[in-house]
Amino acid sequence: MKKLCQYSVFVLSVWAAGASVAASAVEQSYAPPTAAIEDVRLPQKRCDHPIYCDGPILRAVQLGGVFDSDKTFVDMPTRKPVSDIVRQFSTLPANASSSQLAAFVDENFYPAGSDIVEVELEDWNDNPPFLAGITDPVLRGYGMSLHNQWRTLGRKRDTSFLCAGCESSLLPVRNTFIAAGSNSSREFHYWNTYYVELGLLKSGLFKTARGVLQNLLDSIEQYGFVPSGGRIYYTDRTEPPLLALMVKTYYEATDDLAFVADALPLLKKEHAFWDKYRSVNVTYTRKATGSALSRRGDLETVTSKTTTFGPNLFSTAIDTSGGDGSDNSYLRPEQYSTDYVLSKTAATGPSLFSTAINGGALYAATEAGTVPSVQYASLKTATAGPTLFSTALRRRALEIPGDNPFAAFTKNQLTVLGSVNINNTISVNLNSILYQVETIIANFTRILNNNTENSECISYKKLAEDRRQMLLDLAYNPDTGLFSDYHLESGQHSDVWSVNSLWPYWALGNSLPANGTQRALENIAQLHDRFSGGLPNTLYNTTLGWDYPHIKPPLQHMAVRSADNAEKNIGDAGSGGYYASYKGTAAKIAQSSINTAFCNWYTTGGTIPGVLNAYDSASGGSTGTSFGTYDIDSSGNVVTTTSGASSGDFTWTTGITIWLLDQYKAQNSIPSCPNIKLNLVSKTCKKRGVCSNMRYCRRAKRGGLLQGNKKRSGCKRRT
Repeated sequence: MKKLCQYSVFVLSVWAAGASVAASAVEQSYAPPTAAIEDVRLPQKRCDHPIYCDGPILRAVQLGGVFDSDKTFVDMPTRKPVSDIVRQFSTLPANASSSQLAAFVDENFYPAGSDIVEVELEDWNDNPPFLAGITDPVLRGYGMSLHNQWRTLGRKRDTSFLCAGCESSLLPVRNTFIAAGSNSSREFHYWNTYYVELGLLKSGLFKTARGVLQNLLDSIEQYGFVPSGGRIYYTDRTEPPLLALMVKTYYEATDDLAFVADALPLLKKEHAFWDKYRSVNVTYTRKATGSALSRRGDLETVTSKTTTFGPNLFSTAIDTSGGDGSDNSYLRPEQYSTDYVLSKTAATGPSLFSTAINGGALYAATEAGTVPSVQYASLKTATAGPTLFSTALRRRALEIPGDNPFAAFTKNQLTVLGSVNINNTISVNLNSILYQVETIIANFTRILNNNTENSECISYKKLAEDRRQMLLDLAYNPDTGLFSDYHLESGQHSDVWSVNSLWPYWALGNSLPANGTQRALENIAQLHDRFSGGLPNTLYNTTLGWDYPHIKPPLQHMAVRSADNAEKNIGDAGSGGYYASYKGTAAKIAQSSINTAFCNWYTTGGTIPGVLNAYDSASGGSTGTSFGTYDIDSSGNVVTTTSGASSGDFTWTTGITIWLLDQYKAQNSIPSCPNIKLNLVSKTCKKRGVCSNMRYCRRAKRGGLLQGNKKRSGCKRRT
């Protein structure tokens, strides 16, 4: 094998071997520049609604055990004016019992979700255009089942029954929105909407797609950014800024330039928010970028603006110390009791985490799209890097009692949990997305200026180029061709490599070094070979939602986009020789993603009339379920379930799978499920071509997918 490729093979062996050696995979000889940090983030006010965001009512109800889910209470509209409820609460005893609190809630609040109604989509059609050209009857039937899910997901806000002074936590929106999917998601969610839009456009639901985008644009008009979700308690947080990508995708599907013209000022406003409230200045020394200087090895000192997750909140935090004021946390209203326990555990447990969850760390976790837990390292006691690792291991061995939640983690897992510090990390995926945002704004500005570049267009292009160069300087390893998150405090790359670090190969495209693109494609291909059921974000089983063995459809979509871009940018270099075997990787990941979603849909009762009978072990009452998260086993194969009870927020899966079915319709084949045979309706023919799906029957039989398919004369259907 060529020397160029040795690292890629090592990465594969690391992922295959397990988490115990994963951290060492990125311990390379290359050391990125050390950067000096100037935190120029403007402080941001926390939501202070006296019921839904902060205050004694929220604290008492959420910590009083009234509901199983904290989100229930904050989604309940009020029966009385807020001022009356606040006044009535003040008459309750300070140590009100759970039953007293429950009676108070019943008297003063409507049930959660009373403020939304299900609506029909105005542009519904029974013949989605993405099915054109899909000839396989199983793929067509499954695609139609996904398309039909949209019919049950349209929602509108309805607060017409509320009294004067009564309030709902649901943000006012003008247009129909698509619910995220789970029973507790009674609003839109920001970056989930991008994946929903992909499916809506492929389904031909252009008016609905425009409406959901307009809702997000309206929120920028009101708040200056898109909140994480459509509830008031999300209005001090946001999520990865994918709205510019959404507008670009909509424009490419519709040529609706008038919509772009209306949206562009708001996209610029959202970009300004990230610049003012989430960005820091980093100063570092690098090789001079001018070619003449570079040949002499001259150095230059540059200052660049980079972006992190997490707000710089200035509101009063919640005292979780027990009264002495030593520990203060910003607890998320919809996760209040969980966050409170985490904060208390951190305060009484190992000092490594004692200040980690305090401040805005939990809010940063929401913005990053992760499931927050104890993974935020203390700024007072440790920094990211090898020292933190040894400190974490020592504290786990000496200070953590057996009943402490941290004891559930292995030593290797704990090093991961202690190494992540979202607030002080240059996130590769976030800055790649912002590069896309700046490029899209520049292109839209040019298009709306008669396809002529003006000073504003040039300015955004420069912002994008500066961000690209910053990522190459601080997050890129030229020895391996891979990107890693950069810890601002230690000046080191993250010790744990993440699949999310492949985002630049989608975002930056042919602006990346060619040899790095080749090796990135090789890594994606080998990871897919190892994890055919889906690529986990990391191989560490930390029990967190984005880590092994959990599989998130948005990461599969990103991997497909990155592999596709890498294949295109390799060009002729990939048509022969070593890298030729990795061409087609994007289509393989697309097929695997379809298989994963399809197999769980099938085992939870999915059927296709005249084509596919029900799975024998499917739980009764289910008609096929999409899930927001899937799991893989130790062999990398998808784990199927027969129960659709806990689907999670599945609409991003619906949108992504529809997009994959359309985008790769020429390459997609009959889905196959590990250790499961499809119970197909058997169609056999005496003469080729008599039955419409004769070709399919032959392919299915050769693939071992038919059950009990016996040869018969004539053309008959047997169920």
